This record gives sequence, structure tokens and C-alpha cells, in this order.
Amino acid sequence: MTARSVGPLAPVWGLVGVSALFASASYRLGERGVDVIRDGLGGWEWAALAGLTAAFVYGEGFLALDRKWVPRLIRRIRELKRERNLVIRLLAPLYGLSLIGAPRRRLILSWLGMGAIVGAILLVRAMPDPWRGIVDFAVAAALAWGLVSILRRAPSIWSAGGG
Repeated sequence: MTARSVGPLAPVWGLVGVSALFASASYRLGERGVDVIRDGLGGWEWAALAGLTAAFVYGEGFLALDRKWVPRLIRRIRELKRERNLVIRLLAPLYGLSLIGAPRRRLILSWLGMGAIVGAILLVRAMPDPWRGIVDFAVAAALAWGLVSILRRAPSIWSAGGG
């Protein structure tokens, strides 16, 4: 297998890999959130669900993912069309996530971000229900927004201007 034979597939693999990660996480968290909703929520819990979901979709889904993170992901996936390193092409989702092959500052920030996500997961897992399900639902909604943003911008990877 050569870099040339993987060439056209690397951007597809990068896009599919990251999209699958978002879809899987959104589905699993959303399912848990829906289960908690089905079990019944009190008034304050419904208010927390609505408020937290709105805050996460706007703050994380729209401002962080849609406006900042996804455009960088799409740029990095677009770069894979010219990437000659076979290892980078084979690890295209990690490249798109800026976990490999990025400038030092971006690598540090990306790995710190991954660490923060793992820390947040551990904190939320320690929460009792229904609060864990409420947070999971809000995060799932934000990730779903991010996935839609990725898919909406995906065609620009192959456009002439790349915009």
C-alpha cells in the first residue's frame, strides 16, 4: 500500500471516522438521556433539562463546534488530499482532530482538550440519575449539532475553492 493508493480515500476516511465518532457518542448519550426522561422528571429537572440543553447546543454545538472547531476539522481533512505521508493518511481521523501532524501549539491544545473531555466524562458518570441523564441528553444534542455542521460543510472538502 502506498501513499498514492490511499490518496483519494484519506479525506473520506477522515470525514467518516470523525463523523462516526460524533454519531456514536450522540446516539449513546441521547439514548441514556431519553431513558431518564421516560422514567419521569420533576419540575426542576425539566427546567434543568431545557436550560442545559439550550446552553449546550448554543455554547458547545453552535459557538464552539459549528463556528470554530468544525471549520478547522474541514481544513485539516482537505489537507489530506495533498498529504504524502502514508501513516498520516491511514490515521486521517486523528489528523483531522489535530491529534497528530499539527503544529506543536495545536497538538498541545488538542490533547489537552481530549484530556478535558475524558475528565468531564468521568465527572458526569459519577452523577446520580436523573442528573447524569440530563447532562448526557444536553451533550448529545450539542454533538448532534456538531455532526450536522460537519456534514453540512463536508462538500467543501472536494470543491475547487475549498471554502
